[in-house]
Formats: sequence, structure tokens, C-alpha cells
Amino acid sequence: MPILTFVKRLTRPSCSIALSLLCNINYAAPAGFQAYPITDKTQPIQVDGKLDEAIWAKAAAFDTFYQTQPVDQQKAHLKTEVRLAYDEKYLYVGIKAYDDKAALIRAPFARRDKISIDQDFVALYIDASGSHKSSQVFYVNARGAIMDGMYSDMTGDDTAPDYDYQVATAIQDDGWSAEYRIPFSEIAYDKNADKPWSLLVLRNMMRDQRYRMYSGGVTRAASCNLCFSDEIHGLKNLPSGMNWSITPQIVSRRSRDEQSGTPASSASSNQLSLDMKFRPDSATTFDATIRPDFSQIELDAPQLSGNTRFSIFVSEKRPFFLEGADMLKTPMNVISTRSISNPDAGLRYTRRDGERDISILTARDIAGGLVLLPNSYYTGLATRSEDSIATDARANFHFGSLSAGAVLTDRTLSQSKAYNRVFGPDFIWQRNENEMLRGQLLVSQTTAQANADGNLVAGASTRGHAAHLEWSRGNDSWAMSATYKDLSKDFRADNGFFSQTGFRSVNAELVKKFGRNGIFHEVNPYLQLEYKRDSLGNIMGRSLIPGIRVASHYDSSAYLAFSPASQSRVSETGEVFSSNKLLAGFGVSPGRQVARVSADLTLGDVIDIDSNRLGRGGTMSSSAKLRLHDRFELEPNFAINWINQTAIPGLTQSGRAYTETAFQLNSVLHFSSQDNLRLIYQRGHVWRNPALYQKAVAADSERHISSLVYTHTESLGRVAYLGWTRSGNETPGLTAKRQQNEVFVKLSWRI
Repeated sequence: MPILTFVKRLTRPSCSIALSLLCNINYAAPAGFQAYPITDKTQPIQVDGKLDEAIWAKAAAFDTFYQTQPVDQQKAHLKTEVRLAYDEKYLYVGIKAYDDKAALIRAPFARRDKISIDQDFVALYIDASGSHKSSQVFYVNARGAIMDGMYSDMTGDDTAPDYDYQVATAIQDDGWSAEYRIPFSEIAYDKNADKPWSLLVLRNMMRDQRYRMYSGGVTRAASCNLCFSDEIHGLKNLPSGMNWSITPQIVSRRSRDEQSGTPASSASSNQLSLDMKFRPDSATTFDATIRPDFSQIELDAPQLSGNTRFSIFVSEKRPFFLEGADMLKTPMNVISTRSISNPDAGLRYTRRDGERDISILTARDIAGGLVLLPNSYYTGLATRSEDSIATDARANFHFGSLSAGAVLTDRTLSQSKAYNRVFGPDFIWQRNENEMLRGQLLVSQTTAQANADGNLVAGASTRGHAAHLEWSRGNDSWAMSATYKDLSKDFRADNGFFSQTGFRSVNAELVKKFGRNGIFHEVNPYLQLEYKRDSLGNIMGRSLIPGIRVASHYDSSAYLAFSPASQSRVSETGEVFSSNKLLAGFGVSPGRQVARVSADLTLGDVIDIDSNRLGRGGTMSSSAKLRLHDRFELEPNFAINWINQTAIPGLTQSGRAYTETAFQLNSVLHFSSQDNLRLIYQRGHVWRNPALYQKAVAADSERHISSLVYTHTESLGRVAYLGWTRSGNETPGLTAKRQQNEVFVKLSWRI
């Protein structure tokens, strides 16, 4: 066993006295980061990325970095220096990323939160609680584009939250440098906590390989990257004063609606909305919104949905709901703020400190939104015909390697007082860097039931439960995981996202890691298992899938798997189908212009949901990230699903029964770091051959949407938008052709 591997498996941050010398010699910078206090205000730091102020020469340099990719457990091949300083208002971080081939530095323009792995960038993972559970993260690429948010090892990066900070970069002959100025008012911390802050720094660069280098000895097998962060020493007498902001927004729009067979209609409106933020201290935040407008939100990517009976999850993108969204994430999707479909007011309380995270969100939702009614074999829908109050509460407490918490949600209809309520505890036990156990148990009670018209009304009380238990463990040679789920048929979470209930399932995966082998950096054969039964004990799914994953140059990866004799049932009284499938996929970052290309393919037997028959077909999805110029982003995405049917004597013919396509083109032209023009085009099409179905089906259905938005960003919260959107849909014989156009102007200015 390599000495670094042995040492990093010891309990951190302390080591036994007998091993203290070994720890000091082999582990990265045990003294951690040293923050230099700025007392001389006559020589302020100019945030220009050059690091030429005298203060940086006085601040201690941290320069011990480890490589995680393409090969881990070795020192980084390029030098990186990190320096920290602070005054009564700001934390300053200076980073010098040395590079002997500076001409190859990839530094494209990018929108906020759109930095990707094909670029040169650095990231600061600041854990102000010192608990190694979650951190605020601040990215910057070599051009100066930024990405920020929250990070936890359970959920990864959540780039939804935005912070008001400054960062500048500069490219030199021997590499590039970055200079951060982060207000303490943007960092959530408890001033009176005893634990020091911790910091993990990531440096990313893409050449013929993707190089991922950390300030701690993060390994590929680790499930806890933050366990490798180091303490920040020297931070004293930090501020904790009151802080507030108000962001008025005004949007003016004009729309036109045209539908075949009816006269066209036009409408115009002006709306004023208000977002407010108040921080009584550095660990506590209150947010409020009145009549929020979401017209500038980027369109959701189209998904293949024509051959499924279950609703498809869509991520949250609306600003008010993004602050503190990481706290609301649990092993199951018991809280999904997209369920608040049309809010006109909202209030949120958030507290983060070293011992606990607490978030309470409540919003008034205008009538008209849809509610998921999950079942074993399909997702039903109901309409919320009354206004309602949605409340989500989440608390999480830290006890060393264990985190334990609870969640409570309530959705109450304003007039009938019918409700859906969910409560339950959850936990995460990070036994060490490589092993994790987490679980959640929920119970629900519901009186808001769907009537014959599909509207929610007061009805009989029903109760249900949902349980989730997940375990994973890995090392340099093996990785294994297992998940158990149990959801009763009457469980419902109107504030969450559950597309299916009434089942029990077990999923497991075993991976053998062979490491470097010839041209491959990784060669990992694997075996996946799934076993699923409905609430009556009927088989819903059973599969055993062997496969192999490989990784090589240019951050390339590929997989190939075979699913033989997999069993699936699509209705309670239907037959159990046995199917064979071949699964394959790849991803690669070839160069500066073609930054990323990926594709996934499934071929073999496919169940046609509408005909309840087994056919032959497949699914293919592909995406690309193109950088024809540093100022121009082009991201095409395409997916297709198809089914061919064999004839049933005397009933149906043979041939192509079903084809669905989904296409999106997302392009952005950057005029400057503050101005860009974004064009999105989406088109979805479903085609069926009615002659191959025993019931009536729509032969053709099409939907499309185009969006063009110009954005000028002065600073966080001070933004101007000018946009145009055009959408349409048609299902001949069922719904008339409809087309909608809208233009809008939106101004936002933070005070």
C-alpha cells in the first residue's frame, strides 16, 4: 500500500502521537492555510488578478497540491500557490497557477455558473463551519468568468445560489493568476464557533488529458472530498453585523395568442416585484419575495416522454427558490420547489453554523397548478383548483462523522383546508473517506383527494410511508453500493417529486477497478442488479446487467453493457415481458473548439406502453459543446426513441409503430463579460402508426419553442433583459394548432 494511501486512511484531522511525525511528513501541509491580517490600509489590494501588491508577498504561500486525475495519489506536476489575507470586511484569496505552456490555457467567455471541465479554472471550497459536510464554492476560469454555489459530497455542486463578490484574472508567460475579494457578509458562519474554517482548492486544466489537482490528497475512490480540506489559521475578530438588500424588479410584456378556429387575442401587462434579503448576523438569513417574475429563466431541456407513464423530474431554476436549496435535499425528493407552480409571495428562514443547518420556506401558490398522484404503474395528475399555502421545513444536525435531521412539509388548500403533510427523519454516516451510509423514513397524511373532475377537494384521510436506505464503499480495487426502497401505495408528497409509489426495490452495483492498463487510465468491469415488486407482490422489474467502463486521454470515457432476459411489467394485470438490450455510450473532450461530445445508445427489445406489447427499437441521445470562438457557445442536443412492431395475426400489421424526437440548440454570443445574446430553439415530435394499435392514438404531435434574450449584467442583482419567445403545438385531430408570441423587458436593480 502506498504510504500516502495508508496515512490518508487515518482518522482526520488528528493522528496518534506515535504517527504524528509520519502524518507531518506525508500529508499535505498539516499546518493548513495561514490568513494574513491586513492592518495597513494605505496599501489596499486592487482586484486586478496580478497579485503585485506588497501584501501578497507577506502572506504565507500554500503550494502542496495532489493530482486526482488522470492518476491519483501523486504530487501535482505543475505548481500552484494559494495565499490568504483579510481585513474587517473582506476575505482575499490570491492564486498563482503556473503553466510552462501558457499559450494552451483555455480561457473562453462564459455565462455565470456555466464554467465547464474543458476550461482552465480554480475553485475555492470554503467550509466556514469546519464540519467537512458542505461548503460554499467560488469558481473562476482563466478569462474571469465565475461560477458559485454550494457543494456537498452527497449532492455535488449546486450552482443555484449566487454570491456578491469580486474576482479578476490575469494571464502571464508562466501561467495565470486569480485574485478574489469575498465579503464576509456573503459567507455563512457562526462568529462564536470554536472550530476553524477549512478550505479545499481545486485546479482544473484540460490538454491531452484532464488534470484535476487538489490542495488535499483527494483520491478517485473517496466519497468525501471535503474530508481532505485543511484548516485556515489566523482568522480572528471577524465581523458579524447586520446586512440587508432590496431588489425591485419590473417587467413589461406584450403577448399574442393564435389558435386555429378562434380569433387571435393580444394582451399587455406591467408587473412590479420585490425580493428582500436580511441578515441579522453572519449565520442567519431571511428572504422574502412578492409577486416574483421568472421571465428570464432559461428553458428546460426537452425530454423524451411519449413512451412513459411516469412524470419526468425537472430541476429548479427560479432565483428565490435557489437560496439555501442544498439544505432541502434529502435521500428522497420530499421537497421539490417546482411543485410551487405559481407563487405570488414567499418567505424563507435559513441558518447555517457548525452544529446545524435549518431552513424554513413558505409560499402562497395561486390556484391552477398540477399535482402528482403517483401509483405503481403510472403517475396520475390532479388540478389544484384553490389557492394553497406550501411550507417546507428542514433541520440537519452535525455530530462528527454523523449528520441527522428531519423534514416536515405541508400543503393546505386555502378554502377547503384539505391538506397533504409529510414528516420524517434522515441521516448520513460518513464512516471514512470511502464508506457512506444514509437513510430516510417518511410518513404522509392526506385529505386533499382528487374528485371525478380531477380537482383536489376535501376527502377521506389516507396515510402512507416511504423508506430509503443506501450504502456505498470503495477503495483502489473495488467499489460497491446497494439501495433499498419501500414506498406504500397511499404515500403522497405534494410538495415533493414522487412519480411512483406502491413498490419495494433493491438496486446494487459491484465494480472491479484495474487502474491503468495500456492506453486506458481506468478499466472497470461492473455488475448491476435490480429487483422490484409492487404492493401486491407482483414482479415489476428484475435485471442483472454486466458491463465495462473505460477512461483514457482527452477526458474520454466509454461504457458497454448487456441486459439479458430482463423482466418488466407495465400494468398491474399485464404480462411480464422479458427483454434483451445492448447499452453503450461515450464522452470525449477533443480540443478547444470541440470542447465536449457525448452520446448514449440503447438497442433491443422495447415495451410499447400504449399497445402493451414488446417491440424492437432503441433510444439514442447525443450532445455537444462547441467553442468555435472564445466569445461563442453552441450546444446542440438531440434524442430519439423508436419502436418497430411485428404483426399479430388478424389484429395488427408490422412496421414502425412509434418515433419520438427531441432537439435543442442553445447558443450564446458574448459581446463582453457583461453583455450576451442567447438563442434557444427546441422542437419535439411524436409520430405513431394508428394501424399498429388496437386503440385510438394520435398519429402526429408536435411542439416547438424559440427564445431570444439579450442580457446586460452590471453586477449581482443589477441586470437588464430584453427577450422574445415564440411557442407552438399541434396534434391534428385532437388539439388545434396554437401559436403564442411574447416580447418582454425586465429590469432588476439591487439596493
